Amino acid sequence: MILARHVSRTTGLAMLGATLLLWFLQVLFSYIGQLGELKNDYRALDALLYVLWEAPRYLYELLPVAGLIGAVVGLGTLASSSELVVMRAAGVSLWRIVGWVLRPAVLLMVASLALSEWVLPYASEQAQAVRTQQNPVQVGEVKGYWSRDQRQFVYVEYANSAGALRHVHMIQMDSAQRLQYTIRAKTGQYQQGQLWRLNDGQTITVQPDGHLQAVSWRQLDVKLGLQPQYVHMVTLAPEDLAPSQLWRYIDHLQQQGQTAAAYELALWQKLSAPFALTSLVLVACSFIFGPLRQQTVGFRLVIALFVGLSFRYLQDFLGYASLVYAASVGWFVSLPIVLVVLFGAFALRRMH
Repeated sequence: MILARHVSRTTGLAMLGATLLLWFLQVLFSYIGQLGELKNDYRALDALLYVLWEAPRYLYELLPVAGLIGAVVGLGTLASSSELVVMRAAGVSLWRIVGWVLRPAVLLMVASLALSEWVLPYASEQAQAVRTQQNPVQVGEVKGYWSRDQRQFVYVEYANSAGALRHVHMIQMDSAQRLQYTIRAKTGQYQQGQLWRLNDGQTITVQPDGHLQAVSWRQLDVKLGLQPQYVHMVTLAPEDLAPSQLWRYIDHLQQQGQTAAAYELALWQKLSAPFALTSLVLVACSFIFGPLRQQTVGFRLVIALFVGLSFRYLQDFLGYASLVYAASVGWFVSLPIVLVVLFGAFALRRMH
């Protein structure tokens, strides 16, 4: 349908233009900010590389606000030229026009999901490597790491994402929470599954009569309740992990009886981001068909930016508030989206 293509193309190009403009400004200002942190081992080229690796994060964070601004500008253009009035006079329903506007928003939703799943984890790790002047393996280093799996407790003084361990201490308890044996090893290397090969160590076993038996060895294959991927995840901030990684790590922490609230918050924020974008586009439609129909472009942009930033800050505030009050993270993160959708739908229904 010609009208559908026209509305979708106009709003889609406006969303694309708003995204590229905001993205460029964010990258530019971030680079200027990094220039104030230059050191002997962190030069202007390093700062540029760091900002470029961080650029996917900037894009991901800007998509909801860019979608809102683009929808306001695109629909505002159609409203200023009276095209929306003509469409409505020709019998085109309000909800059909809204559906046409949501088509390019769906593409932004797909881009948001793709960035969070496949681009951000790798780009964030590379940015951190540039910022700290280390290679990715060094970025994935952990010093002093505890892991628990059922009745097994493991402490390593050093571990990295390549599966190398140094100074391993393992404690195994029985069902009555009594010590069975301990293992100490100088080094270790990951093999597969939960199997690790420890080198130059000693096993001390508690005998039934209470005596201790010590056995030294050069190599020993044991099952430890940790894997390199989880060691690696500890070195990254929760928001730098992909949704699939967060899901697996949350399950891993829950199996170990550890709290995973920060990772649950990051997961819900990533899963809700596409819906946040759609809800803001819906509000943009209610604005253009309502109070902003006769306003100037500049005024529309100010209102759109104010609404987008307010939504972002409210969602962040409620998300972190859920950690403080130990409430349901999902409900707190989703509440602003639900409120915005209800507001937009109610406003459009009144105009219908």
